[in-house]
Amino acid sequence: MIVGARRALLFDLDGCIVDSTEPIRVCLDAAFAEHDLPALTPERLREHVGPPLQVSLAGVLARHGRPPELVDDLVLAYRSRYAAMSVERAVAYPGVAELVRRLVADGERVGVVTSKPQRFAVPILEALGLLHELAVVVGPDLTEAEPKTETLRRALDHLDDHGALDRAGTVMVGDRHHDIDAARPHGLVGIGVLWGFGTRDELDAAGASAVAADAEELAALLRAVEPLA
Repeated sequence: MIVGARRALLFDLDGCIVDSTEPIRVCLDAAFAEHDLPALTPERLREHVGPPLQVSLAGVLARHGRPPELVDDLVLAYRSRYAAMSVERAVAYPGVAELVRRLVADGERVGVVTSKPQRFAVPILEALGLLHELAVVVGPDLTEAEPKTETLRRALDHLDDHGALDRAGTVMVGDRHHDIDAARPHGLVGIGVLWGFGTRDELDAAGASAVAADAEELAALLRAVEPLA
């Protein structure tokens, strides 16, 4: 046990803190139309929230028999629209922004770990009034499809560098299996939420320690995770 170690409560962004359904759908549909691809069904849209964008768009191209080399053009077409729209239409899920503020007021170290490029994540969090509440915000840069496990590692290293980290009491909260999958190799507790893009079956199959249906249930689950004394 490291004397003075503190846990961290880490949240995914899309589907966990912010409801990004509309800007993602509008910008993807426009990018697809630009490249003569059909618009996404609601079921297909869910597949694009969680994994790195380059990975999910490569799947779209493969399904439609298009060359994989087009993925960079699709990403560019999407991001050229999304940068502004994601901030203009940033909406937090009910009770989640308030929960983040309450946790910080209670002395918790709270952060965001996302597969969304950090360049987009930071303005969204600022628009929601949460950026300056957070101990860490980590996302990949614009040039690579970074696995969530690696993004989370960088966040944990940052927290360790700024005060000893109680990893056994640290929690990764997210709506997709990617969040739970990333937590496991780092020895973190993975808690799923049901208001985003994933399902209970997906989160249970990934090995989530618990699943919350709303912000108040999540607050209770976070209180139940014992940090180091």
